[in-house]
Amino acid sequence: MRISFLIALSLAVNIILAALFFRPGHGAATSSSGDLPVETGAAENSSAAPNGSAVTTLAGAKISWRDLQAAELKEFVAKLRAVNCPEETIKDLVLAELNRRFSKQQRALWSDLQNQDYWKPYRRSSAPEEQKKNLERSRQMQAMQKEKTALIVEIFGVDVEKQRMLAEGYDPDNMGWNPTGNLSFLPEAKREVVKKYLEDFQEKEQAFYASTMGGWDAEARARQKKLEQEKFDGLAQLLTPEELREYKLRNSQTASQISSELHGVDLTRAQYESLFDIRSKYGDSIYNYGDAGNDPAAIKQIEQNKKNMQAEIAAALGADKSAEWERAQDYQYQQLASLARHNDLPPETAPKIYDFKQAAEKAAEALKASQDFSPEERQLALAQIRTETEASVKAALGDKLFKRYMGNGGWWLNGIAPSTTQRLNSVISR
Repeated sequence: MRISFLIALSLAVNIILAALFFRPGHGAATSSSGDLPVETGAAENSSAAPNGSAVTTLAGAKISWRDLQAAELKEFVAKLRAVNCPEETIKDLVLAELNRRFSKQQRALWSDLQNQDYWKPYRRSSAPEEQKKNLERSRQMQAMQKEKTALIVEIFGVDVEKQRMLAEGYDPDNMGWNPTGNLSFLPEAKREVVKKYLEDFQEKEQAFYASTMGGWDAEARARQKKLEQEKFDGLAQLLTPEELREYKLRNSQTASQISSELHGVDLTRAQYESLFDIRSKYGDSIYNYGDAGNDPAAIKQIEQNKKNMQAEIAAALGADKSAEWERAQDYQYQQLASLARHNDLPPETAPKIYDFKQAAEKAAEALKASQDFSPEERQLALAQIRTETEASVKAALGDKLFKRYMGNGGWWLNGIAPSTTQRLNSVISR
């Protein structure tokens, strides 16, 4: 978020500078005297401007900002360099002007979405013609960026925009959403070639996703796997086996699935690679209950695949880390972790409450299965488990967050025993 804010702020400042410099009928940025203070080796004399600043003359003539204006950016750069304008300032002005020009074109591409009636809900269309239109707009956006980069290189000889980002510690190939994925691991000489291949291949991927019309059945998954393998086969012609593996570890479908499943589990690189290899081996064979339908044998095979995978993960990660991994797949733990993270609670809060949950549910399950208690005794014991567990959870979250949690995620306590209020309401209603 901070990176996005800084970039947006920098862009806004640059556009303002460009607007001042390229405003029709005005100098790029005039002083109160209309003259340009310059310092050059050819300067012959200096005089004081009305505002007290020094105005240096070149060959006896005062230089105005108006004298530096030019319709062509190359000519403008040449004039600025002739009066020894700092090179970084020249880059600021040129980049700001290019951003201004291309942002106008980009806004025009999506004007139909920007100008929708605000009181009407936005509906994302899955119609083929709308998908085709959006695909073409994405292509034009990419073409504009390439054109902008080509102009920068034509003017300065190098991509100064990219150089600046690298110098400031940002990786332009791995910032925000990037349709070509994370390529920062590749040598600089290979990045552009691979990026070009992936951008071209993206057209096939977009056409595929448009053709699924939001459906995701066995046929769609098979087509997606085949398409991903085709992409990898093409990359294999450009990358070494080691580089291709690095790409898959970062940008494959399996990598995306693992990323969505980690939920705060801290793995070493070796552990991540082991997990990646195991998940790649089983693929979606642990998920597709829909494909199994009502076939008991197919359902049984899915369950067995899941058990086999979990056993391999436990062996690869170790008992403690594999327990963390399994816990992270539980939706109720994910809600706890999200609540703790968004409210700056200690990192051990979610695991602690999850342990309370597991212990309470295990004790309640044993109590319900026991034949040593009468129904009344069992109900009283379950209520006691509920009361003690609730007190522990409330102590970890605080009263305010506990109330919020009970409305969104804490309903498992009701599965142990009804709350005091629920029990009273039940008695009153009898």
